[in-house]
Amino acid sequence: MNEFNLNQIRFFKSFITFSLVVLVTSLIIMNISSQKYGISEIEHSLEDQLVMESLNLLYGKSIWFINDNSFEQIYKDNPDIKYINYARKSPNKLIISVDTYQQLANIIDLRGSVETSSILYENSYVVSTPTIENVLPIVKIENGPVDSGFNGELITLFKTLDNYQYTKQSLQIKYDGEAFNAYYGKTTFQLGDAVDLGKKASILGTYLSDNSCDGTVRFLTSESTIENCN
Repeated sequence: MNEFNLNQIRFFKSFITFSLVVLVTSLIIMNISSQKYGISEIEHSLEDQLVMESLNLLYGKSIWFINDNSFEQIYKDNPDIKYINYARKSPNKLIISVDTYQQLANIIDLRGSVETSSILYENSYVVSTPTIENVLPIVKIENGPVDSGFNGELITLFKTLDNYQYTKQSLQIKYDGEAFNAYYGKTTFQLGDAVDLGKKASILGTYLSDNSCDGTVRFLTSESTIENCN
């Protein structure tokens, strides 16, 4: 029994010694790697409005230890970023590019004493802006309130309209607190209340791409219309 315990003690000591050697060797290798492969240059062509200060935290880290988790703070700082692409260039250069969520529409809120503008993204992110984006449709909220699914309905509407050819900046939509009216060229589209806008967009998109109606199109349901075109 004593001999067995003695063998256990020897084995334990050998294991501890081996573990310490492995640990010290790993630390030495990591230190050498950090010195040789530590990031000293980050190349990117990112948009000015993105908040990228946390990129500075990557300097000095080994390029081989960079992974998706390394950019967690950047994702938190920029809800409009969909994905960060990165490539390592030995020995110490990191190349970064980003994919952002699509901007869908300008939202102009007229309900307060001061008019406010914002941009709606496809992931429901809304950011306030001092001016509108001239290449996007405009949604004017004239009265309210709007329910929690309002932006979701707008996202479905504009993502469906992406399947059709039309001039986005020429489309203006107004919401009076009860119903939507869309204006495009010489046509007024009475879309009705804020439900099933995705289905309505399938019909609306056909009208927008054809652009042959000079008059009014009223939606009776999400799938049927009555038109008064000249």
